[in-house]
Amino acid sequence: MTVPIPNGQNFVLDMSKMTQLGTGYTAISANANGNAPSPLDHVQIANDGTLSFIYRDGASVPAYRIPLADVPSPDNLTPETGNVFAPNLSSGDVSVGTANQGGLGAIDASSLEQSTVDLATELTTMIEAQRAYTANSKVFQTGADLMQVVVNLQTQ
Repeated sequence: MTVPIPNGQNFVLDMSKMTQLGTGYTAISANANGNAPSPLDHVQIANDGTLSFIYRDGASVPAYRIPLADVPSPDNLTPETGNVFAPNLSSGDVSVGTANQGGLGAIDASSLEQSTVDLATELTTMIEAQRAYTANSKVFQTGADLMQVVVNLQTQ
């Protein structure tokens, strides 16, 4: 399947090995590889962007290659709803390719991004804010009570 994307480039998705057997079918040809069916164990992404299914029996089946895209001026992309960006005349034409080719960079599949949140600081800030809110609400309640007393004194 070839899907055209903006600026005349194409995105190729090979779906030739996918099947959907929701209804009856007739097998035209059947080949046995001698292996019993095996459940999927995990998915692996290689540094070149190849996504492979790893089965419990150790078999590895490459299924998809993750494409990368680039524009000459990424700061000029148009932000859209859903944390996505769209190209425009100011950002330039989109070039699509695969990892480690055409200057698009690489995929570091074995990396784990570190959190930028300091949990202890955030909890301390939250407790301080909660106590400040409680103190302020007590001040307002005391002020309202005093006003009620003054109003009651004037009416007597």
